[in-house]
Amino acid sequence: MTGYAEQWNAYVAYKAQAARGTQASGAGALILPQAGGQGGRLTKNTIADPIIRRDAMQIRGRHGSQKTAGTYNGAVSIGALDPIFAALMRTAWSSADLAITQADMTSVTTTANTIVATSGDWIARGLRVGNVIRATGLPDAANNGKNLRITGLTGSTITVAETLVVNAAADTTFTITRPGRVLTNPGAGALVKTYFTVEEHEYDLDASEVFTDCVFSRLRISMNPDGVLTTELGWTGTGKFETKSGVDAPYFTAPTEPSGLSLAAVDATLRVGTEDILELTSFDITVDLQPNAPSVTGPSKYAPDVFLGVQMISMNLTALRKDLLDVADFIAETPLSLHFLAQENEASPADFFALTIPNFTYGGVDKSALSKQGGPRTVTRNVPSDLVGIDTRGGAFPATQITMQVSNAT
Repeated sequence: MTGYAEQWNAYVAYKAQAARGTQASGAGALILPQAGGQGGRLTKNTIADPIIRRDAMQIRGRHGSQKTAGTYNGAVSIGALDPIFAALMRTAWSSADLAITQADMTSVTTTANTIVATSGDWIARGLRVGNVIRATGLPDAANNGKNLRITGLTGSTITVAETLVVNAAADTTFTITRPGRVLTNPGAGALVKTYFTVEEHEYDLDASEVFTDCVFSRLRISMNPDGVLTTELGWTGTGKFETKSGVDAPYFTAPTEPSGLSLAAVDATLRVGTEDILELTSFDITVDLQPNAPSVTGPSKYAPDVFLGVQMISMNLTALRKDLLDVADFIAETPLSLHFLAQENEASPADFFALTIPNFTYGGVDKSALSKQGGPRTVTRNVPSDLVGIDTRGGAFPATQITMQVSNAT
C-alpha cells in the first residue's frame, strides 16, 4: 500500500439486488467499463440552527438526510452494460436467438431488398421492424451470415436496408434468426424497478466505498469520428452508503471484467427514415428516467425510495450539409424513425449493439456559421424529449419509444 491513491488504480463493480434494501454481495458482479466521471458521491443536507444570538454569531448546525448519486463515463462493448440497459427500460431481455425455418414459412425467395415467404407470418413468428436478423441456408452465399436491418415487414415479406442477391427459386432449407436478445418498453403495469449495489474499490487504499439501493436512471450514448461509442451513466440512490477496508475489501468476490473491445464509430451505421447517413460528424442520444429521492421526516436519514418518472429520450445528429430535406421535414413535422447499428471489427456475422427510436420529429435544424476557413458546412438536427413518443402503428411496429438489441445470448 503506497499511502496515497493513484488516480487509475481502482475499479467500479455493480450487481443487481434481489429487492430494495437487500444489499447484493458475493460473486456475480460486473466491472463497469469506465473512462472517468464524478463517480459515486455521498452528500448530506445541512440544517441551520435558527437561533439568533446577541453576539452576532451562530450556533453550529446539523447534518440532515443523506444523498447518494453517481456518474461514470465509459464506452459500449458487447455484454458489459446489459443489466443497466434492462434497468433503464424497466424490463427484462427477451429470450435469445429467435429462429424461423421452413417449418414455419415453407419456402422463401429473395429480391434486391426483400425476403419473401410463400406461407406463414413473419410478424406472428416474432419479428418486428427495427430488428437485426441473419440468414443461413440460402442458396446464395452472399445472402447468408451477415447482419440485416429490417426496415419494413408484412406477414409474408421482410424488407431490409442491405442489398441481397436476387433469387426467385423457392428455397426450403433456410433459417432466419434474430440473433441475441431484444429490449422494448414493456407496456402499462409491467414496469420493473431494479436496484443495484455499487462498489468503488481503490487498490492503493485497500478500501472500498459501497453504495446500496442505486437505481440507474440516465444513459447518454455519443459518437464522434475516429472515436469509440462513449457512454455517460448516472444512478441515484436512497442514501445508503458504507466503507469497507482490510479483509472486508474488496466487497464483491472476483467481479467479471468485460472482455470485448469498445465499439468504434468507424464500424457504426445510423439510418434516419429511409436513408443511411453516410456523412455523420457526431451523434448523441440521452435516456432519462427523471429520478427523485426525497427527504422525509422521521428516524431514517435515507430516502424511502428512488422514484422514477416517465422515460424521456432526446437526440442530436450533426452531419455535413448536402440538401434542405431535413428543413422540409422540420417544417412539415414529418414523423421519422432512427436505427443505429454498431458492430465489432470482425468477420461476418459481426457481434453488434443496435437501437431503434421509431417515432419522433425534429425540434430544430441548425446550420453552422459561414466561415472563410476551409471545411464543410454542417447541420445539427435536434430532437427534444417532448418530440419522442411511443410508436402506435401496431402490427410489425412494437409499441415502444426505444428498442435495444444485442447479439450476445447472455
